Amino acid sequence: MIMPKQFYQQLFCADFPVLITYLGMLVLVYLLTILYQLPQIFWLDLVRFSLPIVLIWFIASAIHQAHRLHQITPTTLKQLKPTTPTEAQLIKLFQSQNQRQITTIQQLRLKQRNQLDHLELFSHEIKNSLTGLNALAENNSTVASPQVKNNIQQANYYLNLLLNDERLALDHHDFVFQWVDLTTMINTILKTNSALFIQKQLLPHLDQFTGVQIHTDGKWLRFVVEQLLSNAIKYSPTGAPINISWEINHLSIQDHGPGIPASDLHRIFENGFTGQNGHQTTASTGMGLYLVKKLSDQLNFEVKISTNSIGTLAQVTFPAKQVRQ
Repeated sequence: MIMPKQFYQQLFCADFPVLITYLGMLVLVYLLTILYQLPQIFWLDLVRFSLPIVLIWFIASAIHQAHRLHQITPTTLKQLKPTTPTEAQLIKLFQSQNQRQITTIQQLRLKQRNQLDHLELFSHEIKNSLTGLNALAENNSTVASPQVKNNIQQANYYLNLLLNDERLALDHHDFVFQWVDLTTMINTILKTNSALFIQKQLLPHLDQFTGVQIHTDGKWLRFVVEQLLSNAIKYSPTGAPINISWEINHLSIQDHGPGIPASDLHRIFENGFTGQNGHQTTASTGMGLYLVKKLSDQLNFEVKISTNSIGTLAQVTFPAKQVRQ
């Protein structure tokens, strides 16, 4: 194991008092030699005979300390008993460093395991969409366009989730903050998801809040809104409206679905949590809102999900300084 700088500093400090004492003794003898007018050869002989002994002692001490230092390993750390206060400090420093390394390794392994779980989950859902499309092609000479579009839409949805999950797992993100026109962005999202609205005969109602601009990363804000809108589409009954509105610093998406059970509300942002509603559909992975929460914390806005008498209400609240209208 690589020793930190503090270990070698402690080794030097252990012999430092002896060095100071020796030098002080030489200075004192020199002053006495001058004071009592003794021959200078007396002081020189003292230096000549004592210096080799001190050097030998320092070398022996350094060898002994180095040998003891190499005995400190993760396996012998608990059994090794310090013989000096310096060794006690060295062992304490070693234990601290060793514990930090163990914690870091555990965190990296947990992060890697979570990413592998996500990869397996999203790959399974993408495979399901492609398998469904393949089954339609095998059983029919022609496949209706809406069915093709639906399966491709599902595959693209989970592929985007997978890619964004991988990007967010990195320590450094490509955030680009700029003023984003909210109405333009939402109209683009609605156009992209038009096939789903047509398939379920849903009616998007967009309030005219033209001129609203948000200072944030446009790509990631779009991802957040798409996830919230995707949930509204997923759980809305056929022919129901979905209301998208703006009030002060709040963007609201209101559906007319079954709502979220009270027992699930406090867990909806957990990694992989699907809840009672999610168990009723194979299209739920429990990852969408988890990534939304992760992004909202990093981009400095707040996302709230609640159930009211109409259905489920998703609200995105932006700090006042990030809003221009």
